Amino acid sequence: MASYFANSDPTEARVVVVGMPYDRTSSFVPGTRFGPEVGRLGTANIETFSPYQNRDVSLVKVYDAGDLSFSYETSAVPLEMITNATRETYQKGKRQLAIGGEHTITPVIISELVKLFPELCVIQFDAHSDLREEFLGEKMCHASAMRRVLDLIPRERLFQMGIRSFATPEDKNSTNLFPFEVLAPVKHIRPLIKDKPVYVTLDIDVLDPGVMPDVQTPQPGGCSYRELAQSLASLTGLNIIGADIVEYCPRGNAIPFTASTTAELVRELILLLAS
Repeated sequence: MASYFANSDPTEARVVVVGMPYDRTSSFVPGTRFGPEVGRLGTANIETFSPYQNRDVSLVKVYDAGDLSFSYETSAVPLEMITNATRETYQKGKRQLAIGGEHTITPVIISELVKLFPELCVIQFDAHSDLREEFLGEKMCHASAMRRVLDLIPRERLFQMGIRSFATPEDKNSTNLFPFEVLAPVKHIRPLIKDKPVYVTLDIDVLDPGVMPDVQTPQPGGCSYRELAQSLASLTGLNIIGADIVEYCPRGNAIPFTASTTAELVRELILLLAS
């Protein structure tokens, strides 16, 4: 089904929503492949007006392109599909919001965007640093997503916020990594980014598990929803050219309350992409 926020055809749209239900390397609780569909269901319960950004998503031309239908003849095939979908969106002059799926989709998207935006900066909201070189024998996986991003951009253009899980002590001391905090760091990073193009990747497990239990790898000690929404709103005015929301892992047969949480974050990201 299409998001309730979708109100435009592909020609007129400013923002294109693409579901990317990639769920191949999930290492704790699988099921992120259901994230795009259930997150869309939640949009029917969310007002179009954002009190955080004081703007209405109904005034943004949004097209929902549906979900990519992955096939897995080899591990590279779904990644190629993500690359092709991203290229097609930006060749048409649109901005893409990807709904995952696991965090592995992010470096694949960015590998295409850096060709168009050589000075691309990446802002990551996440519980985990995702800086492992490999995990369980996989170099391209959810636990190495930001390590793979660093194969594409310099360290000083990656900004990691809300991080509270580290593979090594050295990770915690990384440049532009802000443990635990999601709101205060924005004042620090805005002068560093200036008018450079920005990609925002939002791993929904940045929220505390008490707020968002439906994630693949829950991590105690996260931020509140209000802190996260205010942090996103404080990015208004940056040149945000793309975004994703990943790692939503709905459980059970009924629509969970977390679908509404995910849907509202989708609204906030669309508004940032259209500003």
